Amino acid sequence: MKLREELPEFYRDLQWINGKQTKEQLIGELPLLVHFWSVSCSLCKGSMETINKWKGLYSGKFNIVSVHMPRKQEDINDVLIKTIIKQWKMSHSVCLDHNLNVTKAFQNRIVPSFYLFDKNGLLRHIQSGENGMYMLEKRLTHLMKEK
Repeated sequence: MKLREELPEFYRDLQWINGKQTKEQLIGELPLLVHFWSVSCSLCKGSMETINKWKGLYSGKFNIVSVHMPRKQEDINDVLIKTIIKQWKMSHSVCLDHNLNVTKAFQNRIVPSFYLFDKNGLLRHIQSGENGMYMLEKRLTHLMKEK
């Protein structure tokens, strides 16, 4: 994806944990953080801890959707995914992208990856890896202040 592109659709046949989301539900009032992760990713736990901290600090000021992107066949294990979601305290909506449809729509290749959209659903920041979470937080707080 390129900056200022519109939030892609979330395909109807996706499996969701903690509530299904649609593009229409996610655009309009709050910035949106789309977070790609995988159970086999060693860096993903650290980034989820940071996101959980932000959820406490900025409660009700942004939306988040996590997309589980399997990197290998072993990652397509719904029981393991649900266990990790509970362990990492992921109370927000999580999409299981077993067929990589969302991953392809976002043109994502790396986990963890973060796509930050403004309240109008336009992409404003892309970031991959766990380093630079400070910059992601800075961009997020900036979007929270936009009218």
